[in-house]
Amino acid sequence: MTAIWFIGIAIVFYRVRQSRLQRKTTAATTTQLSSATDMLSVLLLSGMTTPQALQQLHHYLDEPCRTVFHDCSQLLSHGSRFHDVVRQLSSTFGSPAFALCEALLASERDGIAVGPLLERLSAVTRQQRRQELDAAARQLPVRMAIPLHENLQQYLSSHGGPTPLKA
Repeated sequence: MTAIWFIGIAIVFYRVRQSRLQRKTTAATTTQLSSATDMLSVLLLSGMTTPQALQQLHHYLDEPCRTVFHDCSQLLSHGSRFHDVVRQLSSTFGSPAFALCEALLASERDGIAVGPLLERLSAVTRQQRRQELDAAARQLPVRMAIPLHENLQQYLSSHGGPTPLKA
């Protein structure tokens, strides 16, 4: 009976660990995709076509996005259609890359200038990132208030400062 409980607890710990790692990887991928969007817009402003910019993008990214964009670059250089490569990019990254992939496909399909689309996408991404960081910063003092109060009491009592009144 004890072995069954041990196995059950081990499975729960494993699943919690895997979900935390997946959440951390998803957050890193989202951040790197916003950096990729910024770099892609810079490459397009330098005069490259969209497929050329997508082929050069992997040089400026960190892992794990670098390998995915490198694979896309290899597919493009071996003659795959741009539409197919962007669809593969969308299926690899999933929902975080949806807006980027749709902007690239709209520019290719409809002839829309991709530069303004990517600039707007970058602005929206930066605004969302700023809002998330502001929310995290607002939660920080609440988390730190009790330990700070206890540490302050210990510091004042050890250095001869006024001791707080106890009820």
